Amino acid sequence: MWRYIAGVKRSAEKTSQEEPVDKEAKIKKRFFKERWRKADNGESRDWLVYDETNLTMHCSLCRRHASEEAKTNSFIVGTKNLKLEAIKDHESSKCHIYVMKKAQGKAEPENTAAMKALTSLKTAQMDKMKILFRNAHAIAKKGRPFQDYEWQCKLDEKKGISTGSTYVNRKQARVFIKHIASAERKTLQSKIAAAKFLSIMSDGSTDTAVMEQEMLYTRLCNRGKVEVHFVGIQDVEKADGENIAQAIDNMREVSGEEWQAKLVACATDGASVMTGIRKGVVSRLRGNNMHVLGIHCMAHRLELAFKDAIKSCSMAKQIEDVLSGLHTFYCKSALNRANLKHSFKILGQNPLVPTRVGGTRWVSHLFRAIDHFLRGYQGLTQHLDQIQSPDAEGVNAVQKSKARHYFKTCRDPSFFIFCNFMHDCLTHLSSLSLTLQTSTITVAEVHSCLTATQTVLTKYKTRPGPKLKACIKEHENDDSVLNRVMKAKFELLDKLCQSLQSRFTDMTIGILQATKLVNLNSWPDADRSKEFGESEVEELTTHFQSILTSSGVAVELIPDQWTILKTRLYETGESLHSKTWPEINRSLQAQCPDILSLVDLILTVPASTADCERGFNQMKLVKSDWRSRLTSRSLCDLLTVQLSSPSIENYDPTPAIQLWHQASIRPRRPEFMEGKKNAQESTSETSESDSDEQE
Repeated sequence: MWRYIAGVKRSAEKTSQEEPVDKEAKIKKRFFKERWRKADNGESRDWLVYDETNLTMHCSLCRRHASEEAKTNSFIVGTKNLKLEAIKDHESSKCHIYVMKKAQGKAEPENTAAMKALTSLKTAQMDKMKILFRNAHAIAKKGRPFQDYEWQCKLDEKKGISTGSTYVNRKQARVFIKHIASAERKTLQSKIAAAKFLSIMSDGSTDTAVMEQEMLYTRLCNRGKVEVHFVGIQDVEKADGENIAQAIDNMREVSGEEWQAKLVACATDGASVMTGIRKGVVSRLRGNNMHVLGIHCMAHRLELAFKDAIKSCSMAKQIEDVLSGLHTFYCKSALNRANLKHSFKILGQNPLVPTRVGGTRWVSHLFRAIDHFLRGYQGLTQHLDQIQSPDAEGVNAVQKSKARHYFKTCRDPSFFIFCNFMHDCLTHLSSLSLTLQTSTITVAEVHSCLTATQTVLTKYKTRPGPKLKACIKEHENDDSVLNRVMKAKFELLDKLCQSLQSRFTDMTIGILQATKLVNLNSWPDADRSKEFGESEVEELTTHFQSILTSSGVAVELIPDQWTILKTRLYETGESLHSKTWPEINRSLQAQCPDILSLVDLILTVPASTADCERGFNQMKLVKSDWRSRLTSRSLCDLLTVQLSSPSIENYDPTPAIQLWHQASIRPRRPEFMEGKKNAQESTSETSESDSDEQE
């Protein structure tokens, strides 16, 4: 065929051994170009981020502000399509435009359409929104369900208080509570940003939906004033170190992006998953910041020390068993309970029903049980004697047998005397436990309170307490009973002192021991103050040097400022016991700023996680069996309102209303449903008039 076409030569025949073609080599390699960061109109694309490790680019604004439905967008996940056309397509997409408006509204809220609409709201409309937000705040503050918001608004209408018809439903109640909680978080964010140092307290528990929840509190100190704030709560899929640490890190929305740089200490309940050296939560949060302290809750330590001490004491175990049995005997039977109250009435005494021994606080529960037993001893033994008597009628054999056993044990002199001794010991241990559960208590105060309690317990080895002293006088002739009680007494006191010493070993050495200098009650007299605190200040500045330097503190000036601080405080001639660190900051901040910053750091260290336990008590009241389907986000909002917001009387809804307006791109329409309602009424009136004319 080739010979019939003029001027065309026949192509060379393909050889059978043709070399393979490298398709990857033919693909054009694309690179990210820096000029793409600037648009054609001159505007900067600050949102464009290039990841050199994965060779992808993404939109930082969309990653932060986009909705959950848009999380699969290529510019959110990260795209390898390194083309200018891809950037322009994303720039003009609806998702990006929406996110840009939202980010601009947060940066300049006064220029958004929502804020312009807010400023143009009539006074009547603003008053109406305040009423609605106050109603939503009240139901969240009192732990009521969202449905209560609807009848509250209807009740206001009946009282003559106009609430409108637009936002009177439980869905809007949830939205309003969300923005009320956001306003409180914004206040907390500003406090965290103003603080140089912070510590966190974390604990876990299971809610009514059998979901593991991790709760986080933060402790701040600014110019000597200590504050403890609720940060949030988040559900954890598995309660291991990795998931708990990730849940805490996810709460940086409130605590701020740089919270780890300000972190001083982490307080936990002492579980191995929290305090593990390699994979524990504290180790994960500490990272490379070796100055971060891991604090085992002091209140938990006290409970564990007491539990260790009574474990090997037979008489203490007998008291626990008998008091637990008496609680079951009277609380599970309405008849026994009523007859016991009648017995107290005959004696002319106030009824004291036996209480449970166990609980979240062993010391406090056992102390209350023994206290009720001793104060109601006469009425209790009288009723038990009546039941176990052979002449008792209407009592089954099982009840008689139990009553006979309890009556015999309660009438045993050694049992009664040892109960009085336990009451003396638990009086001080319970008082110490309540002190350790205070929100603003410092490690230095724990040290002094613990030392005082140990001194009292040591004194009881040689001198009886008030309750035991009175009992000994009544049984001074019964040597066998007293010898048995004294043997058990010395055994328990020895075990208790050893347990307290072993559980609180770190309080007498190292950094925790050095923190005692912030306790003004422990300062010596002026004539012995020359060398006071010098070694402690040196040890603290050495340990916390990195975080002090990063926060702008001149570490080298701290020793001299410590001397100046002592001199100025002693020369006033006033008692240091009446002074507080906020007062000292107000008077000496200009002269001793660096040493006072170190004092703030020490005061930031928490002593217990009791606030977390109180938060879990509120959680169980909010997320009850009837509200077990509450989401983690709604639960966090409700707890934020309950634990952080002002009281119902002092609450100001204006900041929450502003956030509610800022969250909308389009202006809010508080009168929307009223307009539709008026239109329907006018339509119905017109139809009625037309029908009347036809008739």
